[in-house]
Amino acid sequence: MSVSLYLYCEEKLSLLKDHLKEYSFFDIAHFLDECETVDAVKMIDESDYSKLVIDISDLIQDGNYYRIFTSRYIRALSNLNDIVFCMRSSLVSIFETRFPYLFSEFDINRTFEEKEIVAKLRPEPITIKRFDLFKYKQISNLDEQTKKTIVSFADIINEWDTLSVKYNIEEIEKTITESEIKYIDITSVIKTLKLRNDLILQFEILLHRIGRKCTVKFSVEESQLQALNEIFPFIFETAIELGGSKKQEEKETDDTAEIDVNFLETQIEAICEKLKGHNDFKVDFRNNILKHCFLNQMNERKIFSIMLCGDSGIGKTEFAKITSEVLFPNEPLIKINFGNYSTEGVLNSLIGSPLGYIGSEEGGELINKINTSGAKLILIDEFEKATPSVYNFFYELLEDGIFTDRHGNPHDLNGYIIVFTSNMSQKQYQKHIPDSLKSRFDMVYYFVDIPMDEKRKYIDVTAAKLIDKLNTNFDVKISKDMLDGQLYHLLSLHNLRDIKRKIEDIVFVEFFEQYKTHNSSDTI
Repeated sequence: MSVSLYLYCEEKLSLLKDHLKEYSFFDIAHFLDECETVDAVKMIDESDYSKLVIDISDLIQDGNYYRIFTSRYIRALSNLNDIVFCMRSSLVSIFETRFPYLFSEFDINRTFEEKEIVAKLRPEPITIKRFDLFKYKQISNLDEQTKKTIVSFADIINEWDTLSVKYNIEEIEKTITESEIKYIDITSVIKTLKLRNDLILQFEILLHRIGRKCTVKFSVEESQLQALNEIFPFIFETAIELGGSKKQEEKETDDTAEIDVNFLETQIEAICEKLKGHNDFKVDFRNNILKHCFLNQMNERKIFSIMLCGDSGIGKTEFAKITSEVLFPNEPLIKINFGNYSTEGVLNSLIGSPLGYIGSEEGGELINKINTSGAKLILIDEFEKATPSVYNFFYELLEDGIFTDRHGNPHDLNGYIIVFTSNMSQKQYQKHIPDSLKSRFDMVYYFVDIPMDEKRKYIDVTAAKLIDKLNTNFDVKISKDMLDGQLYHLLSLHNLRDIKRKIEDIVFVEFFEQYKTHNSSDTI
């Protein structure tokens, strides 16, 4: 075969391009998109492909294609006119192991020595179509009109789990056309691929298909540009500034908003006082929420997220309710319970259906509730019943503080607190929650039964409050002391909701007796 294979490290890729400046560079995903089979490669018109460098790095790294297919595919490409291959040098050991015979047939160039290219140059070398790329600092800084034309990558595909991405290119084309989408934001893709580089090839092929089929541009957060260029070095044009930025009002140094730490600590103390037990959690909660406020002020952190696991009725949901009541009094708690959702269309139920689907005009439960409540705390209950699409949704939301609904409208949740609760055990949590999402939680705690002294205090306070209300409203005198024996039997229970109901049962039995006696004496 005797075809040149250039090995390069990322730092010297520009030197390789300069050395082969008469050649055009392609990534292997371009060919896998155009020619899915070996026979399709053999049917290529060689007049359309000449003087090419094909980077096979992602095909070798991905490992999802059969070795026989990969070997035959590379051999078929090598028969094209003036084809050169290149590959990241870090993959040499993998290549040698998987394809020992194929590797030996290459003329290996490891040093990029200057050599005269003997082949006759094409008068008009083929030009690769690279896709437009636009950068922005923060999506919240864009004007509303521009925001309406941007859609997150995750919102145009069918399913994106930790193993693969599933899509229908015709549906994507239809969605982009009907929704008048101008930009597909791939920030979340880059963040994912930094953790899962084995998925790069799948996404490369998809980006090629979208760029070829749809009239659309790609956008990315400026902070992810370097990673994008390392992951997709051959797909995009040089990024240019995305228009439509808001004019930021200049602020004097004296106008910088200050955080009232004393007031915030008073609120935190009120939350901790109302929450029974879980003392270690309270200490960490105080430190983490204070830290978050300052990070948020510096625009370093968008959302404060807490994951609480443990048995039912030991304070997980109660913590979210208490926190919402203290921080956002008189505002309804925003609560999403995944136990109420079916496994099909769960993301549509959350943020609305795509345009053209039944119910698309109604929005989703999350959107409707954040629009009707001034509370900036969201309770996500029974999170163990979420689906991979929901995991990806929250991965992006916790990272960026923004999500895009099915109509392409962005929703900024900067400054929100999200409390996730689940009955999962610690082992189940480690197994079911993707690592990429675990790393996005600011706090993860497993709630256990509260200490006996805290439980006794809860029983005393709850019973005393109920007795006081009954005595005041119905002029009936009940003594708590006479009920202590029955009440303290409840110390063996673990579920606070069960304890509260049992307290009510015990108190009301005595109340009924006193109430009947009181009314009978009045009648006489």
